[in-house]
Amino acid sequence: MKKKTNAPEFRLELHEKLNNPNLTAPLSEADLLQYAVKNGKIDIDVMLGEINDMNKKEILSRHKYAISHCKKGDREYYCTHLPNPKAGGARLFRKRDTLEQLEEAIVEYYRKLEEEIYIDKVWKEYNDRRLDFGEIQQSSYDRYNDDFHRFFIARPNNLIHRKFRLITPDDIEVFIKTAIKELGLSRKAYGGLRTIIRGTFKYGKRRRYTDLSISEFFGDLELPRNIFERRIIEKEKEVFNEDEIPVITSYLRENPDLRNLGILLTFETGLRVGELAALRASDLNGRVIRIRRSEVKHRISTESGSKWLFEVQEHAKTDAGARDLIIPSGAAETFRRITALNPDGEYLFEENGKRLNANSFNKRLTSVCRKAGIPKRSMHKIRKTYGTTLIDSGVDEKFIQEQMGHRDITTTKKFYYFSNKSQKNKELQIERAFSS
Repeated sequence: MKKKTNAPEFRLELHEKLNNPNLTAPLSEADLLQYAVKNGKIDIDVMLGEINDMNKKEILSRHKYAISHCKKGDREYYCTHLPNPKAGGARLFRKRDTLEQLEEAIVEYYRKLEEEIYIDKVWKEYNDRRLDFGEIQQSSYDRYNDDFHRFFIARPNNLIHRKFRLITPDDIEVFIKTAIKELGLSRKAYGGLRTIIRGTFKYGKRRRYTDLSISEFFGDLELPRNIFERRIIEKEKEVFNEDEIPVITSYLRENPDLRNLGILLTFETGLRVGELAALRASDLNGRVIRIRRSEVKHRISTESGSKWLFEVQEHAKTDAGARDLIIPSGAAETFRRITALNPDGEYLFEENGKRLNANSFNKRLTSVCRKAGIPKRSMHKIRKTYGTTLIDSGVDEKFIQEQMGHRDITTTKKFYYFSNKSQKNKELQIERAFSS
């Protein structure tokens, strides 16, 4: 019987017999390629030429400007424009005698440009592309840009000035750990940074700006829990407690202008403030408010800098957010009082023909809390109070999920439920638990 050969021995025999029946180790692509080249099965120069042609075609397919056949007097030539890497610079004009020469010039330009590209340019391409294809909304686009500026531009770091193709896994690890330490990031805040890095490098690899595998990097990255800033949540500030609710709702009923009644309606319905600001009178049908719209904000450029623009989008914040909200009879009465104050407006909350935005309600709530002698809280805390009330009242979990506009009840329980019992009530419960 013929003795089986091991992998190193087989590789020595590879030149004599490719399909050795005694092979005990699989051949790698490198083994096969080396064998094919050495035995004249592949002409390496031809192969490299074909790869180069494929790269040229891929680069030319990304060239977004038209290539024109031009004529000036007796001279004919081909021309195009190239993007200017300098911010705000005009396009660059290029012309050559033949189409082949112009294509070579285009390919050479893009190759040099890719060698000089930095992470801020890759990020901009990636984020702009997501917005252009409708993968994210303008508000998300602005928020991601703000985060990028915070993490990468506003602080010295080892990535922003290094050519993108030269960034190493060690560079990224140092950047991440330094950012966590210097900015005091919690795990949640780090999640935003991770999202930016992951998306930028995955896009960069698809565009062949880098060979680095960011998925592999994050798979190997170890971040101990003690590296993150620990945020202590003051639970008593997350919701209005049972003693505060009647105080503030009474004040709102007794001072019934549009802003106060909007805040009261939120206590009664748990609406997101963006949903509240986008309501129309026609959204109410009996004891049901049809939620199909939401306010979004994004930054626009002005002569003096930039400002926030608040707009209504004709769909809910999330798929689960599109819902038919069942309301108590008191909320229906609040809705009626609001329409009486603004009978002809396109939106439920308007003053002088102008829609009140979400900020209007948050600012008013700050003022109301101060007048009522209650600690300052945001409109979102009212929504958490509503979710807590439903859970404490034993409402069916599936129904709570639908009322809140959440995909599942775990979201409500994890992020929207806080005990809002007063200190006195808690003391009584403990006393009863340990009384004989």
